[in-house]
Amino acid sequence: MRRDAVLAAVLAPVAFTSYLLSLGVGVGGVTGEFLLATALYAAVLGGMGVLVAETHERGLLTPLPVATALSLLVPWLGFAAGGAVRFGVVTPESLTLLSFLPSVVVVAVLVLAISVLEYVATEHPRAGERLDGRTGVGCIAVGVVYAVAVLSASGFRFEATLPSAALLLWIAGGLLVLGTVPVYVGIRLNRLSPPAVVAAGLVLVLVTPSEGQFSFGVLYAVGWVVPLGVALVAAAAESRLRHYGAGDPRPRL
Repeated sequence: MRRDAVLAAVLAPVAFTSYLLSLGVGVGGVTGEFLLATALYAAVLGGMGVLVAETHERGLLTPLPVATALSLLVPWLGFAAGGAVRFGVVTPESLTLLSFLPSVVVVAVLVLAISVLEYVATEHPRAGERLDGRTGVGCIAVGVVYAVAVLSASGFRFEATLPSAALLLWIAGGLLVLGTVPVYVGIRLNRLSPPAVVAAGLVLVLVTPSEGQFSFGVLYAVGWVVPLGVALVAAAAESRLRHYGAGDPRPRL
């Protein structure tokens, strides 16, 4: 293993732990279970550090920013054990480092998935055509971060029941589509309005209160089809305006 990969394996747990401690998260009591969970916590973060270092060395562009963005969002994830660090809901002081172990595992899996996608898109021509190379993979990476950010900011909570599992799939998959498709349309068709619409939606989710069963964030996450439709209509409207501005009597996408 190269030196920078070893260094990444050491620094990733240290950096992430320092980030949590700076928020006021506690260390927790030392027990046998604590030591075992701490070893797993360090191993997952260290493995993610090695993955990012190795993929970056091989020219993959998405794992590093995705890992960084998702790691920063971990304290605010709605599916963290013990609850998310939401203002007025859960304080950092009431949680310990190992409260975030489930979220760390989720982040590691997502980073691994993005790494595999980009590797496949760059190494296999047929897969690259279907994924549209790094453009498609980059848009999917944006969609992953977007979905996690909305889920985090919405304050949505899921119970371990079948209906909630189906709802989670609907919301998580839909937000992934919502974060991916408008960005892809914006890049491929040179349109500013589709990503602007979804960015505005995320800002509204962030600034509105997340308390309550029917808060704006929850409604936005469940009804992701609406902002997706608005983004696509905005793309069509922008196309028409551009063609009219260019003197083209046949506006089209």
